[in-house]
Order: sequence, then structure tokens, then C-alpha cells
Amino acid sequence: MTVEATAPASFPAVERDSGQKQGEDIHAFIERRRLHNEKRAQHESPDAKKRRLAHEAHAAKGAPPGKKGARVFIWEEEDGFFIRRAFNRTDAACRWDEFTPSQRVYDSFSHQWDLCTALAPDEDAEPDTYDDYDDDNDNDDFHFYPPTSPADLIPAIPNVPGREAMERENGQRAADVLQRAYDLDLEDQGEAADVLPGWQKQDVSLTISLRFVPILLQHILAGDLTGVAADLCDLTSSNSDLELDWGVDVRILQLGGQTLYEIRPRGSEGVGPSVLLESAATALQIIRSGWAQDSDVEPIICNLAKWGVEFYPSWPRPANHVSLASPPQPTLGRRPPGYEPTLVDYGVYVQRRDMFLRSPRGRAALFYGGIVGRLARLVLSDFTDIACLAPSEDVLKTGARVSTNDGALWHETLTEAELGIVCGVYTLETGTYFILCR
Repeated sequence: MTVEATAPASFPAVERDSGQKQGEDIHAFIERRRLHNEKRAQHESPDAKKRRLAHEAHAAKGAPPGKKGARVFIWEEEDGFFIRRAFNRTDAACRWDEFTPSQRVYDSFSHQWDLCTALAPDEDAEPDTYDDYDDDNDNDDFHFYPPTSPADLIPAIPNVPGREAMERENGQRAADVLQRAYDLDLEDQGEAADVLPGWQKQDVSLTISLRFVPILLQHILAGDLTGVAADLCDLTSSNSDLELDWGVDVRILQLGGQTLYEIRPRGSEGVGPSVLLESAATALQIIRSGWAQDSDVEPIICNLAKWGVEFYPSWPRPANHVSLASPPQPTLGRRPPGYEPTLVDYGVYVQRRDMFLRSPRGRAALFYGGIVGRLARLVLSDFTDIACLAPSEDVLKTGARVSTNDGALWHETLTEAELGIVCGVYTLETGTYFILCR
């Protein structure tokens, strides 16, 4: 009898923005977080430590977080592996009793709960003796303050399937950006000292608290962060988290009137590409998120591609690196005056767009952000792997050059005709443009 060996199951894809690395179990995740927290603790301000210890004491009660409590991640088993998934607090509270106290871990630095049966696999959960919801800190009204506008100009949002889940995801994503970019603590601030005029409280509940966003935006739009409270934004504070080890080196390049930021993981000099950015906020996002790991730029590229921001992986080349002309690309053609597009036109556009995006030059669309990057991500299912590939020397020579003091950085670019293929632009003989839309 012949016995065939069974191949080990492959690790499922981890959830986007969960913080779990591919192939990482909960024990390795907790240990990696512990080492990171040790570094953070070395630069923690007294006020931040006081708030964190208060969170720890509150979490020690073992109750599920209330409406504005800590975030909750539940590690669900899939194909024999545990995947870290974010849950809204209401759903997490409903599942709280499925885990014993030993299977629930709170981290005060990130203000997050992790629930996983693998932490104590021999224990069976039994109902705890706490109230259904921990609302000790829920006595404030936490609502979003949108700009004032006539109510009849705001259309009602249809209750389509999946809308609530989408709102929760988008709301939490907004919270992540604000927390990482500005260190804005959306959960635990006291009463605001002032309220931005022209903003009005609305009965629109989100899973996150955004009541301090107008105040922060007021200072940002005014271009002055010196007067903002330290509890709302730590950019000007001497106790800022930015005093921690960044894990990356940041070089500011001034090119005429343009400012660029070159990001390179510390210790990766001469190995692999760096990342060029025009956005200082994106550079700050990279620093705070801790994407640079083991002198490897790939986690930075993968996460930027997932977030759909504009960035350019760039390779050092000598200043005399010869530039080549970009190869000609077919366009979607010209149409006579008054021409109306048909489904055939749209089908041809999709076919040519997908063919181009799957070509060696097409991958550069991933770095453009916006609608161009979004279309590229829709077509390229393995876009994170593709974004990390090194381009051929010929492709790199057709790109853009950024001069530096020690040579030049080159990155891939698309021509106007290639961008037209991606976005579905063809020319009418009148000289106007028409964009095919989904």
C-alpha cells in the first residue's frame, strides 16, 4: 500500500491592519509587542504613564469594554491557525463569555484586548460575574461634529446590506490614522476647552469618538500647532512618542520649491530601495506605525500600497545614469465629434487597461495612489508582492530621476498616455476628453 504524504496547510492571509504578521501566532505576536512596549516605556511621559496605568486598573476588572473602551481583537481559528480580527465593541461584548480570563489579554500601550483560546487551550469558558457592559466611562456624549449645513441638502444614506460594517471599518480606519499621525487619543480625553465655531453636534453615532477632531483641524488649517493642547496632539511635545527609536532614517530633499522625504529602514544602506514621499503626514505614519522591521523596506512598501497613498520605491544610481525614452503605448484612440460611448468601448477599455496593468510597466500605477492606484489594486490580486519586486534596469531608466548630494534616486513613472489607458481616457476630435466610468 502506498501512503501519500499530506502537505502542511498554508497559513491563511492575515487581516489587513490587524498588526499580525503573516505566519505569526499569538504567542509570537505578544512577545514582539512586549519588546516594542519596553522601548516605548523608556520615553513615556508621567501623564501618559498615569493614563495607561488607569487603563490597566480598569481592564483588570475583566469586563468587556463599553461604547468607548479599548479596541477588541478576537483570534479566530482558520485551517488550524489563529487569525487576529478586529471586532466592534458590541459584537465583542456578545462573545466575551466565550473566553476565560486567561484567554483574554489587555495591552495598555495600544489600549487593545486580544481574545484567543490558544492562550489557555485546556480551559473552558464559563459566564463571568460582571455587568453586561462596562460603561463607567460612558457618561459623556461622544458624537461626530460634521460641518453645519442645511439638513435638506444632506441625503439619507440607504440602509444597504453591509453598510453598518463598512461604516465601522471606515470609522476605525479614521481613528487609526488620527492616532498614528497626531497621537490623538480618541477615547480618553477630558472635556474640550473650546469648540470650533460653525460646527454643530449631530445625532450620528460612530464606533469611535471624533469630538476633538474639529479643534485639531482648526489648528492644522491655521498652520499653528503651538497652541494645541498636548493631550490632543504630541507633535510639539518634548514627551512625544516621536522621541522613540523610529526604526527608519528620514532624509529631506529640497528640489526647487518641492520637498521630498526619503525613508529608509535603519541599517539598510545600500540594500534595496528607499521610499520617496511628498507627504510629511505619510512619513509620520510610517514612523508611528513601526512598519520598518529588521532593516527591511518591504513591510513599508506593502502597507503603503494597501493604504493607497502616493509613494515611489526608488533606487540609487550614479548621477550619469542614462535616461531612455519610454516605449510607445497604444491609446484608446480618437472618436468623431458628438460620439457617444458604448458598452463595446467600455469592454475594450477594461481589456486594454488590465493588459497594461499586468505588464512590467503597469505595476508603477500601484505607487500613484488615488484612482490610479485603486484601479491597479483591483486588477492585480497579488499587488503587495508585485509592489515589492525590483524593476528591470530598462524600466528603471525610463523613470524619473531625483538628484541628491551623493548621486541620484530613480523611480518608475507612467507617461500621460499610460495614465490615460488606466483611467479610460480617449480623445474626441473636438479636443475634449471623455472618461469611461464604472
